[in-house]
Amino acid sequence: MSDPYTEFAGKYAYQESERFRKVLKVLMNEDEVRIAVMLPATAEDLSAKTGKPVEKVNDILAGVFKKGVIFESSKGYRPARDIFQLHDATGSDMRSDQLWGRDLLDAWWDFSENELYKDVAKWVKDFINPVSRVIPARAAVSEPGKLLPDEDIEGIIDRTARIAVVKCPCRRMAQKCDRPSEVCLQLNKGAEYTIKRGSGREVSKDEAKQILRTASEGGLVHSVTNTPEIGHFICNCCPDCCIFMMPWLTYGGVEKGIARSRFEARVDVESCSGCQDCVEQCPFGAIEMIKVAGQKKMKAGVNPEKCFGCGVCAVQCTTDSIKLYEVRPVAAK
Repeated sequence: MSDPYTEFAGKYAYQESERFRKVLKVLMNEDEVRIAVMLPATAEDLSAKTGKPVEKVNDILAGVFKKGVIFESSKGYRPARDIFQLHDATGSDMRSDQLWGRDLLDAWWDFSENELYKDVAKWVKDFINPVSRVIPARAAVSEPGKLLPDEDIEGIIDRTARIAVVKCPCRRMAQKCDRPSEVCLQLNKGAEYTIKRGSGREVSKDEAKQILRTASEGGLVHSVTNTPEIGHFICNCCPDCCIFMMPWLTYGGVEKGIARSRFEARVDVESCSGCQDCVEQCPFGAIEMIKVAGQKKMKAGVNPEKCFGCGVCAVQCTTDSIKLYEVRPVAAK
């Protein structure tokens, strides 16, 4: 066999990356990576190929599963389906700190900052549809009754059978902000995986709703996969280090990568105090201070071309001068 770390890195098209190989070397020893590179397969298949007893193979698979490198499947086990799943599963688990200290997180951050983020910005240019979409903060919406089922964040929680929470891998790796960290919600199958693996904790629906409120109050944007049905997670993202938002805001492409909500922020200039907090808090740079006729103070103004309808500004507004209003129609089916 050729170098198994290079071969495994090739599953994610990073066989030439020494930085990514460093991530893999922290995660797996040689016995583990030689098994992982043969996946998908069953323990019995791997035993026949390697000559190792099935019990030994099962022990190796269980260990690599616990680390977040591989996942259970109909064929036994499979590698993470893409580099993002590998990044999130391995980087969110607090138990890894007991094994490696900051070694894994620092290796991921070195690879992300120098290679992955720039590639994410390149890939977005070829996207036909955005891969994620913004869900508005419920407290920010002027008329919550206009929220559709797939954009009512608390309604989504009410319809979810099982929920778990893990630490945000991006903020754990980057250490660039002090925003809330234990806010990545795993839903249904995602929650079952997290609970079985032990990488997060199960939470009630009320706890999940409070986590979402804490996230929006902390300046984080609710986002999910850009599909009609909510997937297996709800992310709460920041512009400092989010694996998608940060590269697209830094290098361009956020409009192609993230779908806006149907809502847009608007400011009541009469009650606006001109404090500028919303300017600092807006993740998309959509708010600036403007001169308003008849007003002595500069007031907050929203650039509709930049507003993604997340509601972070409204949640942060101490004078309740900003609200989200429906501006885009319901998509035709």
